[in-house]
Amino acid sequence: MKKYSDDYLIEEIKLCAKRLGHPPRVRDFPHYSLASKRFGSWKAFLEAAGLSIYNGRQIKSVNSRYGLAKAAQEQALTLGHAPNSNEFKYKHIVYEFFSSWDEFIKFTGLKPNEQFVKNKKVYTSEELVAEVRVVEANLGRIPKCYEVPHAVYAAVRKQYGGWKSFLFKEGFSEKAPTMNSNIHKGGEKV
Repeated sequence: MKKYSDDYLIEEIKLCAKRLGHPPRVRDFPHYSLASKRFGSWKAFLEAAGLSIYNGRQIKSVNSRYGLAKAAQEQALTLGHAPNSNEFKYKHIVYEFFSSWDEFIKFTGLKPNEQFVKNKKVYTSEELVAEVRVVEANLGRIPKCYEVPHAVYAAVRKQYGGWKSFLFKEGFSEKAPTMNSNIHKGGEKV
């Protein structure tokens, strides 16, 4: 069994509270039993972390479709992505105004699985080539798209349309990308 310090438990409960958007309940925290024993009770543990006991009634302060949308947008900034139904602190109210989670997310203007990156770096073509050359030097070969930093790959896709196009246009590869390499000249699939 791993031994967790009091400081570790407090930091974990604070992170959990930030992720949920409200004080965690016992069922939200995997180390609740250990924390309750160590601090004497769940309430004492939350107080030691500077949190209050979860009260579902306090959360129902959002009472309109627009209030829910604003709360989701604010939580997306904190989380770094659009909240899913398990992360959204007002999910119990969503279904009073919307027939599905997808309808709600569409209403907010957020996109499911969209990552928000603060201070996103914009790469020039030269910077992208330099970044890929560094990885190439370390590997001793042309890297695969998943072997470069995600931000570099995302910029390559945005600027060049794809990894193979980038490699060809910037001289990494002499092989031009094709639409579908499984199709013969006659149009029949292999």
